[in-house]
Amino acid sequence: MLVAVLPASPKTAQETIRALLEADQLTSPVGVRAIYRDCSKAPPEFRAHAGFHAVPGDLNDATSLDLGGADTVFVITPPRYDGSDMMQWATVASDNTRLAIQRAGTVKRLVLLSGMGAEEPSGTGEILTNHIAEEILKDVVPEVIFMRCAYFMENWAACVATVTSKQSHFDSPITPLDYEVPMVAVTDVGKACATYLMAIHIPKRPYVIEVHGPRDYTVKDVQKAFEEAAGHAVEVRPVAKDKLATFFGQFLPEASVGPFVEMTLSFLPGGILANKARLGASTDARVYRGRIDLVEAIRRMYTSGQ
Repeated sequence: MLVAVLPASPKTAQETIRALLEADQLTSPVGVRAIYRDCSKAPPEFRAHAGFHAVPGDLNDATSLDLGGADTVFVITPPRYDGSDMMQWATVASDNTRLAIQRAGTVKRLVLLSGMGAEEPSGTGEILTNHIAEEILKDVVPEVIFMRCAYFMENWAACVATVTSKQSHFDSPITPLDYEVPMVAVTDVGKACATYLMAIHIPKRPYVIEVHGPRDYTVKDVQKAFEEAAGHAVEVRPVAKDKLATFFGQFLPEASVGPFVEMTLSFLPGGILANKARLGASTDARVYRGRIDLVEAIRRMYTSGQ
């Protein structure tokens, strides 16, 4: 079985590749063709595996994407924070992926990394990039799986810098602080994606999987996890809804601020996604529960970020 990973550099792709290579020791041989714009980014631990092959390719150019011989393709729509139109980029990347798959003629299954709320055609901001990808790729091969992930626990990694500062604190765009949100660790996302890349049978197309952590969490849970990791009190500073644009504008290009504000508002109380059973599972989706708890995920981030 040959799995192509496109692109292979994002953390979710790395964790999926790691899970595939580890599974290769227990199942029939699994080959991984990892597509990078720069093959030097392939980790040495992957290169040491006989079943791993890094090849060059760029989502900007469909002709550069070699998927020939691949049975299954794992696809990610990588975010762009260069000030360009992220919706246009999602369209270009997905169109080129579709063309490459059709040209290959061997792909039977596509697993797309997506996000919860991707079924909505509007009102979800940055999540709309996932909707665009799903619409373009939903019928490209006989078996299509959408992995709609919850809020990544690793989104809190940027807070390590302020948690370790003299005035230990972190800002939270998620409010109220006791509002529960599904969160999942990237390692669990990788394991979930690998599971469905190798699954024997898929009941329908597209098949929707919601990827959650062990349970839902609040910002207060995040605060407690940081306090446990740091060994001292940590202040949480909630960002009011009308201050979200200012908050995101501190580290995002202007073109990305609006989509991130709309995305955040969509899953907060009163938002289009919050109204759907508070980000609960869709009626037509299967739920995959990861095992990594928020406390463990925060501890890993804190340790590596010091």
